[in-house]
Amino acid sequence: MYNKIIDGMKKEGKSFLRLAIFSTILFVLTFIYMYVNEKNFQDKVVLSMLMVYSMFSLFGLYGWLYSIKYRVEFDNERVYLKTLFRKIELNICDVKKYTCNRYRKSVFYQFNLFINDKKILINTRYKDEFEKVLNDYKIEQIIK
Repeated sequence: MYNKIIDGMKKEGKSFLRLAIFSTILFVLTFIYMYVNEKNFQDKVVLSMLMVYSMFSLFGLYGWLYSIKYRVEFDNERVYLKTLFRKIELNICDVKKYTCNRYRKSVFYQFNLFINDKKILINTRYKDEFEKVLNDYKIEQIIK
């Protein structure tokens, strides 16, 4: 049996994109506020507004990029994980133990896969299918 399941987070990135756009608009409007009220960069209110809006904009951009790039592919033999900063390819037969928890109130389940001295975190919607693949290799689940 050869089933290949592909999972990503593209739908979850929409809220981060909205945050980035909204905070960028507020960042630009701060310059208009400075011009209308004849303020400069020495004013603490203007400086704090610029800092806060830029941080929210960067956070939204990071969350959106991460959710766009996140991709998990797994079949009966291998798991491919691609994130914003790294790519991981591992054989399921190398996994010694795993844990499974639901991530807050979202649709995602977090699997911690333990391979020798490393722990790899995988987020997926397909809990039953991934557990079935792990159980086919008789991998022990750690219950906390």
